[in-house]
Amino acid sequence: MGTKSKVAIGSLIVGIACFLNLLGIEKALAAITLGWMGLKEAGSEEKSGKGFAYAGIILGAAYIITVAVLLIFYGPQFIERIKMMAGK
Repeated sequence: MGTKSKVAIGSLIVGIACFLNLLGIEKALAAITLGWMGLKEAGSEEKSGKGFAYAGIILGAAYIITVAVLLIFYGPQFIERIKMMAGK
């Protein structure tokens, strides 16, 4: 195998970053999208990095599921706390 896929590495980095910012849904979606692109790139070219791509996809999906569960169980209380933390 050759070099690592930069898109796959980006997917992992964005997947980690979505957990650092509350309600970073756009980052989670970007991690999933970059992960799929990284899998295609690693599969079609002489690049490695499928593990990074899978990790980015898993982290993005885990974040979306976590936020959905929090909203289901805590609903309005969760949103009020977010607004309080944001200073609104």
